[in-house]
Amino acid sequence: MYLPLGSLLGTRFMSPSRPFLVRSVTVTIDGVTHHGTYYVQGSVVHVRSPLGEKITKVRRSPPEATARLLLSELVREAKG
Repeated sequence: MYLPLGSLLGTRFMSPSRPFLVRSVTVTIDGVTHHGTYYVQGSVVHVRSPLGEKITKVRRSPPEATARLLLSELVREAKG
């Protein structure tokens, strides 16, 4: 189920270990700005946009940078 982009911004969700915060993320590719949301749960970044969802483990990059990368991948995959 996809919820509208701004519907969860700033929302704290409870997980068994601790709450996590939904944040916005944007990327501009070929002059077009794409929007999504992300949250970090444990060591995993979750990104959601109208183009789909992606998750990956946080490595050396900050979570926001990882979220931008994931959103960029969603945009490029949608373009084919």
